[in-house]
Formats: sequence, structure tokens, C-alpha cells
Amino acid sequence: MNGRQNEKTTLSAKKLSSLLFFSLLISMSPSVSTGAEIALTVNDIRQRALEFNRGYLSAREDISLAQSEVTKARSGALPQVNLSVDYSRNLKIPSQFVQFGDEIEEMKFGFKNNFSYGLSVQQPLWHGGKVFTAYKIAKDYRRYAVNGAEAVKASVVYNAEILFYATILESARWEVYKKAFEANSHNFDVAEKKFNQGMASKYEYLRAQVERDNLKPLLIKAESDVNLAKKRLKSYLGYDLNDEIAIIEEKDDTSLTGLLPLVELVAKAVKERPEMIQAEYLTRISQRAIRVAKGGFYPSFDAFMQYGWQGVSDDFTLKENNSRSWTTGVTMSLPIFNGGLTFGEVSASKAQYNQAKLAERQVRDDIRLEVEAAYDALFQAKKSLDIQGVTIAQAEEGLRIANLRYESGVGTQLEVLSAQAALTDARTALAEALFMFRQAKAGLKKATTIDINNTEKDYEQE
Repeated sequence: MNGRQNEKTTLSAKKLSSLLFFSLLISMSPSVSTGAEIALTVNDIRQRALEFNRGYLSAREDISLAQSEVTKARSGALPQVNLSVDYSRNLKIPSQFVQFGDEIEEMKFGFKNNFSYGLSVQQPLWHGGKVFTAYKIAKDYRRYAVNGAEAVKASVVYNAEILFYATILESARWEVYKKAFEANSHNFDVAEKKFNQGMASKYEYLRAQVERDNLKPLLIKAESDVNLAKKRLKSYLGYDLNDEIAIIEEKDDTSLTGLLPLVELVAKAVKERPEMIQAEYLTRISQRAIRVAKGGFYPSFDAFMQYGWQGVSDDFTLKENNSRSWTTGVTMSLPIFNGGLTFGEVSASKAQYNQAKLAERQVRDDIRLEVEAAYDALFQAKKSLDIQGVTIAQAEEGLRIANLRYESGVGTQLEVLSAQAALTDARTALAEALFMFRQAKAGLKKATTIDINNTEKDYEQE
């Protein structure tokens, strides 16, 4: 009798220990914070990522650099105006000696002070078409940089979304294990009650206890995974890792009612993807570079005009001994032989143009494949999500029936444990299917530049 009582005391102590463990897990839940939390929706993280991501900010600076190239290229077509001012002081005026008959005279040439200034204007007229072609190249390069920033923006937003949805997935897994622990704790309570009443074997009691306790390390790991996922998201968004964030999960539209046919999606992606536009501009730039290189075969014409003033005096004055001059004209420079340099530059430019055309075709093919892969992934994820939604309801009903049968003494504990495992698997699979759907949807938006359901707020950064 004492052994049986001691056994009951031990069981009560274990039950109390389990309750304390579960209470501790709830108190440590990632959704609970003692400080002020930063609430984040998916639109919040998109905007935040664009404001603080270093890669995107650096890409925006590339646009400024490209604009400076436009300014420099334009300067080649504008007149060059220069003003020069000069003053010199003869500390000792040079002398020359001249003989007149038998006498030698010393004669000094020059003045103590020399003043001069000049104004020159040079206007390029024609340099074999190189100047205006270089200006067009610079403008194309700016457009190339703008689309480069757009491509980076799409990647930054996509990565932010995936980190956000990954955090939701880890939180969902934690919730699944918590519910599984609750269910197994209930099963353990029933098994313990039956064991104390002599209606269940010690094997059933121990089996229920083991099934419950096996979830403890999974709960601890799931909690750690949630915290790690949040830290990754905070790091990407530029938050301090010690900041508390609360993920606001919004309901997804999984109907795909606004999805265009694959042919239209591919056509729109090939036309509007910034990577495709970049490749087209690069081809155009390479083609124009051939024209610049060929300009080395042609003569160059420049117009010029110069005005000059010069004055000299022994006293520090500009009113005497001064003169003015005006000069204007046109110069021509014709390259005769430069060792084959121009031929080499033309040949290299043509090779680069051919490479650009090949790269453009490759980008077009890559975009088509990316859209098709994202399109297929979205439909696969949609089917999996629909299936799991039905499976959850079936698993929940199965567990309810198994619990009723076991508590009424009709069913077995094995039925309950099997139903609990099936429900845990179904809930995990549903969370993963929802993550895969969200990931596929974000991937298709990145691949096509199209928001499928047109439900997301504008996160464009001016």
C-alpha cells in the first residue's frame, strides 16, 4: 500500500513538474514582450527594407554617378571658355651693348612691370561624331543605372518578404508544438487517472508520459528558431537585435483570381523586367561605342577666338604702354597614322557589342524560365495549401473521436497517440504549405513585376 502511495506521490510530482515547464514556455513565448514592441506588417517591412538596405542605397548612388557622366559628356559639345591673367616683375632688366663708332652704349630692353590677360573661346564643331554619340551613351547609361536600382529594389523587397514569412512559419511551428504538448498533456492526465483507478497499465501511463516529454526539446528548439528568425529579419531591416518586434500576420488571398495566363506573364516580364531593360541598354551602348571608336578615322574641326591685352611700365600703372589683340579661326586635325590604335578600338567595340547581344538573349531566356518556374511553383503551392486545409479538419475530428473513445474505455491509447501525431503533422504541413504559397507568390511578383491580386500597398520609394 505504501509503494502504491509513493508511486502516486511521484506521479503528482512529475505532473507538477510538467505544468511548471509548460508555464515557463508560455511565459517565454516569442509573442510576449516586457518592452515596447515594434509592430510590423508585410508592407512595413517592404518600406523599411528600401529605406535602410545598404545594397539598394548604394544602387541609388549609382544613378547619381551616371548623371555626372551625362554632365561630363554634355560638356564636350559646349564651348570651352578660359581666362588667363599674368603679372611679372623684372627685378633686373637685361641689357645689351651696342657699339656706335668708338663708343659702346649699354641699352636696357624691357620694363620693370609686365601685365597681361587673355580670354579664349574654343567651340568643338565636329569630332567624327564622337561628342554627341558619347552624350547619348551617357544618357543610356543613366537609364541603365536606374533600372539597375529597380532590379536591386525588387530583390531587396523579395528577401524582406521571405524573411518575414519565415518568421511567421517558425512562429506557426512553435504554436503547433505547443498545441501538441497541450494535447499530449491531456492524454497523460487521462492515462494517469485511468492508471490510478486501475483501468490502465503502467505501460500506457509511461507511454503517455514519454510522448509528452518528447515534445519538450522540440518546444525549446522551436522557440529558439523563432527568436533566430526574428533576429535575421531585424538585421536585414536595420533594427537593433535587442529591439522587440511583433509580427502582424494578415490574411492571404489564395484564390489567384487576378492571375494572368502564363503567356501574358512571360510577355510582360520580358518587356518590363529591369534586368531585361538593362540588357537592352547595354546592347545599345555597345553599338554606339563602335561609332565612337570609328570617329578616330575622321578629322576634327574646332572654332576658336582669342582676345589678349598686354601692358608694360616701370611705374605700377596700367594706363600706358598697352596693346590689344583679337584672333579667330578654325582648326582641323586629321589623324594620319597612330600605329593601328583606332583599328584595335573598333575591333574591340564590335566584339563587346556581339557579347552584349548574346547576353541580352540569355537574359530574355532566363526571365522566361524564371517566370515559368515561379508560375508552376505557385500552382503547386496552391494545390498543397488546399489539400492541407482539408486534412487539418479531418485530423482534428479524428483526434476528437479518438479521445472520446479512449476516455470512455472503448478505444486504445495507441489510437489517441496516432491521431495526435497525425494532427501535429497536418498542422506543420499546413504552416509549411502557406509559407511555400507566400514564397511562390512573392517569387512570381519578382519575376513578372506584377502584383497578382493587386492588394498590396504601394511601397515605391521616390
